[in-house]
Amino acid sequence: MDNKLLGVIIIGFGILVLFSDQEYNWIISAAAVGIGSGFLIRKEEKNDIDK
Repeated sequence: MDNKLLGVIIIGFGILVLFSDQEYNWIISAAAVGIGSGFLIRKEEKNDIDK
């Protein structure tokens, strides 16, 4: 799975959690959006090693 797709899925989960009726939903939402944006910003590792 691509890192960008995984980041978008995690951010979407965080946004959905924000609209739930739980008491501490903002903590889970903030963590999910932070982790998801970390996946979006992170560069892809290249494996261009000549053997």
